[in-house]
Amino acid sequence: MKASPHERMVVDVEYAVADGERLLLDLYIPEGSGPHPVSLWVHGGAWLFGDRCSGATSFAAALAERGVAIASIDYRLGEAGAFPASIDDVRAAVRWLRAHGARHGLAIARIGAWGASAGGHLSLMAALDPRVGAPGDRIDAVVDFFGPTDLVARLARTELEREILPDPPDARYLRTTVKTLDRNWARAASPLYQHLDQAPPTLIVHGDRDQQIALDQSLRMHQALVAAGRDSQLIVLGGAGHEDVRFQQPWVLDATAAFLRHHLTG
Repeated sequence: MKASPHERMVVDVEYAVADGERLLLDLYIPEGSGPHPVSLWVHGGAWLFGDRCSGATSFAAALAERGVAIASIDYRLGEAGAFPASIDDVRAAVRWLRAHGARHGLAIARIGAWGASAGGHLSLMAALDPRVGAPGDRIDAVVDFFGPTDLVARLARTELEREILPDPPDARYLRTTVKTLDRNWARAASPLYQHLDQAPPTLIVHGDRDQQIALDQSLRMHQALVAAGRDSQLIVLGGAGHEDVRFQQPWVLDATAAFLRHHLTG
């Protein structure tokens, strides 16, 4: 993919090796000397598919055109990336940016994470994970596009539903089934049930016609963050379904870029 006149690209950068798998990222860097505010882009795909090119043109390149550098990352998928491995990958990408971002003209004192669907979940979890202890792991702002936040609720079934409905991808991500679900394990993998009193500023964007991840997942996350005294903003897109083109509207991208610039540049 060719860079637009408003961006430069650095591609195929190895940011970590996990269980023998090389994890790569692409940098979308705004024109100018910088230092530029920087955020991860974490693609969706039900924790099973997708790659760092997923959404790159619509989202990563669009933010670079708006003055925010984006590191679009791969992470482990499927069995290899099951909870909590893929969260560890996101945190490894943050550490790489803090160690190497300055040489690419990036402002590394504050780093954001932005993701869609499963990528929104991973962005939130990487920011809220209680295992985060080192300053290099810190995420300073999160943008969540329609990510699942309560895996317990998403895996809840009546007895009849457990017999006739297929397991959703969440069960595979947790290496379980709805019939054998450990609720504590599902809570541990859910942003909603983390300690939120130190959560970074968060922007949540969700469509009110989403048939894959209920709007209630984002509403409850926003309400919990506000109740914890944290900075949370919620945008509900009327008429938008899951992965809807309405999320690519210029004003939505403008709002996302403005949110990240504000919280990453201070």
